[in-house]
Parts: sequence; C-alpha cells; structure tokens
Amino acid sequence: MKLLLIADGRSDFADVLDHLPIEVTRVSFDESVTADLTSYDAYCVLASGKQLDARIRERLEAEADAGKRIFTAELSSFRYVYSASPIRTVRKRLIYAAPEKDAVPGLATGDLLDDMNNLYCYPHVLMPEMTPLLYYHDYVIAHDHTDMPVEDIRKSRNIALWTYGDNVMMAAFSLQNFNKARFGPRAHWQALITYIAEWLTGSKPEWMPEPFIAHEAYPNLDSDEEFERARKASIDLGIKWLEQFLIDEGKGGIYDGYSHEIDPDGTQARTYTVRADCIGECAGTFEMYAQLTGKSLFRERSSAMYDFNYGPMLIKGGAYDGLLRWTSDAWGACYQDDVARATLYDLLECALGGDRAHVTPLEHILDFLAKSTPKDGLRPWRTDAWAYDAAGLAALAEAEHGTPSAHYNAYYDAILLLGYRVFGKPLYLEKGRAGLETLMELYPETRREQSETQEMCRLVLPLALLYEITGEEKHREMLYRVTADLQKLRHPFGGYMEWDTGYKAACSRDSRGECSLLTENGDPIADQLYSSNWLPMGFGYAYHVTGDPMFKALWRDIVIYFLRTQLHCTDARYDGAWSRAFDMNRREIYACPHDAGWAAACLYAGWSAANILAGMMLPDYLALKTDKEV
Repeated sequence: MKLLLIADGRSDFADVLDHLPIEVTRVSFDESVTADLTSYDAYCVLASGKQLDARIRERLEAEADAGKRIFTAELSSFRYVYSASPIRTVRKRLIYAAPEKDAVPGLATGDLLDDMNNLYCYPHVLMPEMTPLLYYHDYVIAHDHTDMPVEDIRKSRNIALWTYGDNVMMAAFSLQNFNKARFGPRAHWQALITYIAEWLTGSKPEWMPEPFIAHEAYPNLDSDEEFERARKASIDLGIKWLEQFLIDEGKGGIYDGYSHEIDPDGTQARTYTVRADCIGECAGTFEMYAQLTGKSLFRERSSAMYDFNYGPMLIKGGAYDGLLRWTSDAWGACYQDDVARATLYDLLECALGGDRAHVTPLEHILDFLAKSTPKDGLRPWRTDAWAYDAAGLAALAEAEHGTPSAHYNAYYDAILLLGYRVFGKPLYLEKGRAGLETLMELYPETRREQSETQEMCRLVLPLALLYEITGEEKHREMLYRVTADLQKLRHPFGGYMEWDTGYKAACSRDSRGECSLLTENGDPIADQLYSSNWLPMGFGYAYHVTGDPMFKALWRDIVIYFLRTQLHCTDARYDGAWSRAFDMNRREIYACPHDAGWAAACLYAGWSAANILAGMMLPDYLALKTDKEV
C-alpha cells in the first residue's frame, strides 16, 4: 500500500499515518504540482487553508475517477463541492450521525466532538453522492452526547464530514492537530481518526500520540512522604507557570492567563486584561511562597503588585474614595467579590501579625464598601462610579437587601470579618456577620450564578472565619451543614461535581453568554474556576479553626485531586496550570465549551491557579504564623 500525503509541515494526523504499516510519501503543496500520482494507491490532502493548484487537482480528480481513495481536510473544493472561506467554530459542536452503512466503530449517533476554535469551510454545494457523518450545530446543551433525534441532527445545513461516492471522504474542518489542539473527548476523536485512517489505507492504527496535556504525574500519593513531595513539586511548578504573566516584574500587575480559544495548530490565545482581583490573588500567593521558601524575589513581586493595586487601581478622595477598580478598562466598575479576592490574602497576612504595609488603603477599601452595604450585609452584584452619586451610595446603607448570592457576597463578608480582626471596627463585624447569616437563612436557595455547587464551595472559608470570630454554635453548625452537603457531590476521582437543583442558576443550561459547565445534573464535571478551586483554602482554614480531623482529611483529599489534575506539558506555556473544566470520568479537560468568557479549556492565573496554590500552601503558612499545627 502506497499513500501520497500532500501537506505543508507535520501534524498529529500525519504522524498517525506515518505509524501505519504502509509506505507514505510526503510532498508539500508546491511539490505536488509536479508529483507523479500514478504509482500511489491512495491520497491524503491536509490543506490547512490552502487550495489545490489546478494542475494537480485535475490529475487528482482523475485518480478519484479511477476509484482510488482520497481523503481531504479543510480543502475548500474537490469534486463538485466548493466551500465558503473558513470561519471559526467557537460555540459550534460536531454531532455524529451514523450512516446506514459503514458506521464509525466507537461512535454512536448523538456523540459530540468538540474542537475549540477550529476553522470550518461551509460547503456551498451539496451533491446527491454525499453521505454526511458529522454536522455542526450551534449551542448544544449536552455533555458528551445529545439525545437530539437523528432527523434533527441531519437538518443542519452545516455538514462537516462526508463521503462522496465510494472512494472520496472530505472533512470541512481542520483535524490535522487533533491532539495538540486538544480536541475532545479524546476517545471520540481517536475513534474517528482510526476510522478515517483505516478507510483510507486499509490498515487500522495501533498508535496514537500521547496526550499533549498530561495529568496524574504523581501516581503514588498514599504515603505522607510521597504526598508532601508531590505537593511541593506541584507548588513549585504552579508558581513557575504564573511567572510568565507578570508585567514588569509585577510593577504593572499580572495578566489573566490563557482563554479557551485554541487554534488548529494548537496555539492557545493569551489574554491581556489587567484585573485587580487577579493581581491581588497572585500577589498573595507569591507572598506565601516567599515566606515558605525564603525566595525574596517573590516578596518583591508581591509588594510591587499590591502597590499597583493600591496605586493607580484605587480611587483616592471624593465620594468614591476606596473604590478598587475592576480592571484597567472597566475603570469605574466595582464588584465586591473581586475586591474581596484582591485583598483577602493581604488582610489575612495582617490579621496573622504579618506585614501591615498596606493597612491604610485596605481600611479605605473596607470603609467604602461597608458604608454602602445594605442592612442584610449583602451588596448589589456590582456598583459603578457612574451609576451612583454620593447620596446614592449613602442610600445603599439604608436599603434592606442586597444580592443574596454567595458568588457575589460570601467572600466580601469574609474580608469584612478579617477587617474586623485587623482594625476592630464594629461595622465590619456587623455587616460581615449579617451577610453570612442572611445567606444561610436562604440556603440552599441563594441566588446562584454558575451552580449550586459553586455557592457551597464559596461558603466554606467565610463560614470558618465567622465561627473563628464569634465562637457561636450556630455558626459552627452552618459550616458543618455546607460541608456535609458538599460531600454528596464528591466524585470518586476526588473533585466535586457541578450540580444545580432545579437549574435555577443565572448561567445554568444557557450557552449564549456566560454559562455554567453543567448541562445536566450528574455530569461528572468539576469546575476549577468557579467551584472546586475554593476548597483547598476553605477546608484548610476550617481545620485551623475547628481542629476537627475531618477537615484535615478533606483538605488533603482535595489537594490530591488538584495534584492529579494539574497540567503537565513539554510546552512551558501550559505546564503547571489548571484548566477550568475537568471530566472526572474521562480524566481529561472536557465539558460544554460555550462560555463566552472563560470556557472549559481556559487557564486562569488568579481565580484558578493562585487560589489552588494558596490553599495547597495554607497549612505551612498558618503553622509559620501561629505555631499551630495544621
């Protein structure tokens, strides 16, 4: 068997063909113009946006007429099919529909195949000889399989893979780097690649590339010694990953990370937003790391990042004195949850008797928020400098209610409690306590943003802080109630599944803006951006407060989960991060990819990595500060 491969450069699919027990000859698009085609049994064209020169196309069409098998990918025109210019596939999903004959082994009608930010050439012309296998559909609310009736799948005009007669197969999208571009689920794509390779060459692949992103690099975590070795190695790797986003060694803050959009060549898009919350989270994580390792460079970076937040990112004077800006773009916007995460680690350091270099701006920030917080201790979801005058801010304090959401207010109430420990102001305790008690009066029917799971995860640390300050049994019971409810959602792999009773969350089962990863309760999905990422800090601090070995075991358990899900890659851009989504059954980055801001494959420096790393370091940090074993 002799195969001619027409392609520029190497690719995952080409490597699969190279490992088959056949003779493969590679030529570039330019070289193909003069190539002799007659000695080959089959042909593969991986176009990557290129068009065939008419001189080679004429001869390749003749080989197709002679009955030889030909496979093309992302080729805009062959036979009587020609296509539109490539478009991006963000929030489009491929659905498999089995043909009457020659179904793909390993795939069932309704199986989903996701390709992140791929290129798709919409075919203008459909011919009777075409038998489609894959169709693009927009905004499919399902995890890895849809129960959409097959006739509805086939109604889509966006066909993506088809056979043309008996000997031509065409993919209207790029599948060349299915591995490097992190197509998922991996098993579905491997089944498809196997089918195409065997259809084309008669040989079934026995080799597939190793996952571009690997997990579970620390296989032996049972003993304390191995656990500690892995934990420290993971922390070092995660800190190294964060360093790439620093702006002027922290003097200009830090960038967010990588978005969910991954191009066909495997390149993941960087983000260049400068956000106060991300800066504060990373600064606090660097400070912890500096104290535990003695590496003064990270203290210098942390100090520079805090100076940036409390410098140009903070309004000074006037009615908005103490308003911490959301981002360098959203100059007058203020989310109290983002402010909370920007200041949490700095306030904790102060509360534990550490560096108090920033107490003045911290007090201004807390005063601005507390003095404009409604009576129930919950602020509106967002306050903007252009939306309220001084009287409007004052009126907020006289309002009865804010937004009853842990997503927007639990960590805000937590920094009020820490602020009370640092400054002793009764208003901070009054508002912080009221807010958490209000949330727990409504619990579990708080106003959810992403999921019910997120609300639970967000409450653990604040409730531990509340119990630490008041010592009241009812606050202890709140902490234990939420923790017990969370255990009902623990997956055997160690993470916590997304769940939303009644699908009441604002982003639940919606895919046209910000959206949850959850498509149906029971999906084996952990959200490491909005939910599970808060638990290392939460469980670790709850053990510090209660001394209950249960919380120590929960902390160790969730840390082991994050040791198993950290990204490991030969490409340093991704090595050491955590993705937003993790499918705990498949053990890979995978979930509904539709979120308009931070979808399943994103790698976020602040919300995800910094908070996970801080939680992993917390026991050592608290022991250093308090001489109390954790």
